[in-house]
Amino acid sequence: MATLSPTTASACPDTGTRPFDDHLTDPERRGDRNWSLLLAIAVLAGLLWFASALLSLVNAAEPIAFSIYCLDHIDECPNKGPRSVRYSARLMQLVSRVQTQVNSEITPRRETVDVWSADVSSGDCDDYVMTKRRRLIRAGIPATAMRVAVTRRFGEGHVVLILKTDKGEIVLDNLRRTAYLR
Repeated sequence: MATLSPTTASACPDTGTRPFDDHLTDPERRGDRNWSLLLAIAVLAGLLWFASALLSLVNAAEPIAFSIYCLDHIDECPNKGPRSVRYSARLMQLVSRVQTQVNSEITPRRETVDVWSADVSSGDCDDYVMTKRRRLIRAGIPATAMRVAVTRRFGEGHVVLILKTDKGEIVLDNLRRTAYLR
């Protein structure tokens, strides 16, 4: 009986090459595979960075639903005017009154279709924001001094109204009892 050497025993009869581990022993092929892996990692890292940059821009911009609301209520969404108001006890009283009234008048309701509305009897956070915003505009606060901000609460998107003053920003949030200066 003939004995086979280890290289003969594992060689492929057709080609004379080793069937499974040729990529491990061929330094040129191993180098190509490493470069491909590095390139894939670099592309993935670049895509993640780009996605992160886009998300930060989206968070900084106004919500698209707010823009749609403004198309329907153009008189409430001017783009020229003062970007802040003077803080005073009287201003804070007005803001606090609007905060309390709107929070007590609107019944919280999760919407299946997210439509931003003002002066509703029930709705979600954006409806509270738009109602507060409308009332402050009617009370003489310039719309250009207010902005709608998207935040995250309990893992979900949440919207608050921010009024910019010379002393800081007043935040109106339906999840809080009172408006607060930050």
